[in-house]
Amino acid sequence: MDDFLSKKKLIQVAEQVQAGNRIEARFAKPFLAHQFPETSPVGKAMLRLAGWISLFFASVLVIFPEVGEWLIAVLPEVFLLPERLAKALDYVWGLLGKQVKKQHLMYHLPNIIIYSFGVVGLRQLWRKLNKNNWKDLIEDSQKKLRSQIENGTARFSFQPGFSLLFVGDGDQVAKSLVTDDPTIGPSLSSQRPGYSPLWGKYVSADGDAGMERVLDQINCEDAGEYVLFPVVDDQLFLPGQQEYDIPPHRVEIAVRRIRSFEQEQGWTPKRIVIVGDKVQTSRFVTTSQGGESFEQSDDVSLQTLGQDYENVIVADPTDITIQRIIDIADGRKILFRASQKGAEKYSSRFFERLAMLGYEQTQDATLTVGYDITDLETEHQIVSRTSDLYLPVILSRDVFDLLSKRYLKDRNYIFVPRLVKETLQELVK
Repeated sequence: MDDFLSKKKLIQVAEQVQAGNRIEARFAKPFLAHQFPETSPVGKAMLRLAGWISLFFASVLVIFPEVGEWLIAVLPEVFLLPERLAKALDYVWGLLGKQVKKQHLMYHLPNIIIYSFGVVGLRQLWRKLNKNNWKDLIEDSQKKLRSQIENGTARFSFQPGFSLLFVGDGDQVAKSLVTDDPTIGPSLSSQRPGYSPLWGKYVSADGDAGMERVLDQINCEDAGEYVLFPVVDDQLFLPGQQEYDIPPHRVEIAVRRIRSFEQEQGWTPKRIVIVGDKVQTSRFVTTSQGGESFEQSDDVSLQTLGQDYENVIVADPTDITIQRIIDIADGRKILFRASQKGAEKYSSRFFERLAMLGYEQTQDATLTVGYDITDLETEHQIVSRTSDLYLPVILSRDVFDLLSKRYLKDRNYIFVPRLVKETLQELVK
């Protein structure tokens, strides 16, 4: 990302903002960060000179007023300004600071010296009187762009092949992707993500009109894929049926809207990557007053979406993690370790998902996988168990950072957010 923009590029970006056109995403940050220096090095030198001259006049007019009165008395009458000219100068001083309200030129000299030499300078005076120079254009455009970013309505253009990221509140995998590569693509969210200004406001309740509006903010025709994150950060691995950010049937609505928009535009369907649990299901049934069921239940899951819609890929964090465990186990018997409550909640889910991926034991040695309701229990096991045959699965960034400094250096572990991010990077690179 460019860290410095030339005058020509600053003006170009500013004009695009004023015209309501998309600006290149890589220019957004340096454009907003640009600041004009108060004074140039030459101006600073002149300012010091002006300060000494002004100090002289201040001494004459304030500290030693009798000297000032003597000078006023001996100076020619030409130094007594016409009343209209004195009022005109006072009008100028009022724009820049405080009026003098004196008719004699002696009282106006400090201001003339200061402003001519560069405290604000003649250029600044011109800016006050005539608001149409290029610096004003930049500053006004920065203000306008910041307001648009805050409201989620800013218009950006990304390099072809970028990813449209539909994120929830605080998706750490999406955050990590964008932190690594700020121009990987815009985050479409109900509220501004704290990690990037490159976002668009999208609330599912806004319907098709909201989808079309936010996609129009971005050059989405050039996108490589859409990435949806119906996951919850603290339930990336082995989530329950209700532990999601968006239920499967709402994910299907989003997929339908995307495909409908593409059809209206005449585009070839782009790839849709869904980061979520494939076995979570939304079920719809028809019943009578007595509770009798009619027809077959209608189940919607991410797995069925991958089967029913063209070019849809489900990146299941649980499958990704289980596959890594299988690779590490290398045929050993896999055991599961957790607190009693953790085992009650996760043990059966773990072995069911292990079986779904077809794992078979081929040797007598064992590998113990540790995962729990929170990472605090897993942390205890990592610290207290020294065996290299204990494989912890960690979700929390804070716990991972704490343990990696001392306890995870020379042993196998799985940090799920990083593992999922690496998989996504392979998919969208």
